[in-house]
Amino acid sequence: MKQFLLKQVRPFRTSMLPLLFLLGLVACGGGSGGSSTSGSSGTNSGISSGTSLAAGYQQAKWGANMTVTFPTSCTMTVISNGLPNHAMSAYYLRPASGNYTTVVATTPDGLALTIQPNPNTPSPISTTYNICPTKATTTTVTNMGSIGTMISGAALFNAYDGTGSPAMSQNVSVNFTDSSGNPQTASFLDNCNGHATPAQAGNTYHYHGLSSCITALVDNTGGPSHLIGVALDGFPVYGGRDMNGNVIKVSQLDQCNGITSPTPEFPTGVYHYVLPEGVTNGQSSIGCYSGTVTSAQIARAQINGICVSKLASAGSLLNRITKKGDKLAYSSQPVGTKGAS
Repeated sequence: MKQFLLKQVRPFRTSMLPLLFLLGLVACGGGSGGSSTSGSSGTNSGISSGTSLAAGYQQAKWGANMTVTFPTSCTMTVISNGLPNHAMSAYYLRPASGNYTTVVATTPDGLALTIQPNPNTPSPISTTYNICPTKATTTTVTNMGSIGTMISGAALFNAYDGTGSPAMSQNVSVNFTDSSGNPQTASFLDNCNGHATPAQAGNTYHYHGLSSCITALVDNTGGPSHLIGVALDGFPVYGGRDMNGNVIKVSQLDQCNGITSPTPEFPTGVYHYVLPEGVTNGQSSIGCYSGTVTSAQIARAQINGICVSKLASAGSLLNRITKKGDKLAYSSQPVGTKGAS
């Protein structure tokens, strides 16, 4: 049994948030986790589905704040403290909570925001991935909350915020002076395209799209994108450049943001997800899983924290929305159920 071991962090605790509480909240990436959409999710050239991807994952530059092991040739366990290994902002614009009630800005779609200090709170993540993934006959709409783990140690969410809008299109910033007289800027999303979930949902730092703070650590200017994460179904996640350093267009991707092509870690080709460059709509992140995911996997991922807003209502997720230019519709089905999206 081959192992690839990095710096140890404390293990994940499933008691962090009650699951039933989470299921009653409107979420970042609020699609119903078990909804399926039929259709092709790419070709099967290159590495065949079901083949172990361990050799490629062992080449990834996992952060020193993570532990990555390979219990078997087809499983990889990733443990992280949940905080990114890059700089974060000192303040963020977040939905009102606790002592923070003074609204200073609203997103274009009307989410009221307050200035809050960076919680900088560890939200330990522990996930075991099937790294011999197989394409499913139908795709599964990505769930709310974590849909994968990035090499920075933080989580990847899908494109949507708590209002059901693409988060990358909702960014706003406010300049202010802190209590010490220092000029500060607070944004909904920081320069790394990340932010933390509200306090009641675990303060989990996550991304809604490609982060230059990650790619700067592994990619060279004009070169190909390297492996930057793993999705919940076990397929790898990359940035928006092909092996020749060319920008990958959204039109080249399937409905889940996937493509089969060579990468530095898989030179003969592999199916992988792409976080495209400069995209701020619903394709900024993974919209559906091409591989197999279970309701148990989704439930555990959501315990890691979800984005919420004051639009949350008990017992429901996002109402069905369809936005011009986005490929996927999201329904109010309970997480883990099957049905048309």
